[in-house]
Parts: sequence; structure tokens; C-alpha cells
Amino acid sequence: MYWYNPKTRCTEERSTPKTDKEALSLLDGDLNSEAFVMVYKKRRGAGMDIEQALVFTGHAVRLKELLYQPPN
Repeated sequence: MYWYNPKTRCTEERSTPKTDKEALSLLDGDLNSEAFVMVYKKRRGAGMDIEQALVFTGHAVRLKELLYQPPN
């Protein structure tokens, strides 16, 4: 899968996790991990598969980051 990793703040290509536990471990370990996990769980609860939920989580986090960047 190709996604935006909210922990590293970079896009990356990696294999898709097979379980929710593996997916959540990708989001763990950051000061904002709780927020990342909430977004992921909301997507999974809406019926998305693991890959789609991670991609959409990364996208949602990236959009929020862009909102709070100072103007150039």
C-alpha cells in the first residue's frame, strides 16, 4: 500500500498489515497516536478494510496538518 504515515509525516510504500493489531502498531508511538487510532477505528467501523482505513487515516491527518501550517 502507498500511504501517508502520520508518525513520520512522510509518504511511504509498505505491505498492508493483515490484522487490526498490526495496523494499530503503525499508528502507535507518537504524541498524537490516540487521535490517529480514533480516526482509524472510525474508518474501520464504517466498513473499510484495513488498507483503505490506513490510507484514509493518513490522508485525514495530512489534511489537518496542512490546515495548521502558517501561510507563506
